[in-house]
Amino acid sequence: MNQDIKTFELAKVYENQGYYKEAFEIYSFLNKEQTSSEIQTGLKRMEKKIKEEGQDSDLKNSGSKGEKISILLEKWLNLMILKQRLINFKKIKARLL
Repeated sequence: MNQDIKTFELAKVYENQGYYKEAFEIYSFLNKEQTSSEIQTGLKRMEKKIKEEGQDSDLKNSGSKGEKISILLEKWLNLMILKQRLINFKKIKARLL
C-alpha cells in the first residue's frame, strides 16, 4: 500500500467496511509515525477482530497475490450465492403468507 494514502480516516473506513487486516496495516504504519491513544486503540481493536474472525488464516497460507485474489473472489462468489438464496427464500415466504 502506498504510504501517501495511509491516513487515520482511511483506516477507519477500512475498519467500518470489515477490512480489518488493511486497517491494521494502516494503524501500524501510523503508530510508527505518531503514537496516539486513538491509533493504539485501533490497533488493539483490529488485532481482536482479526483473531475473532480468523480473517488472516486463509490469506497467510496463500503464497502469491494471484492466490490471494482467487481466495477473495471465491469468498465473494459464495456471498453472492447466499444473498441470492436469501432473496429467493424471502420471495417464497411472501407467497406463503
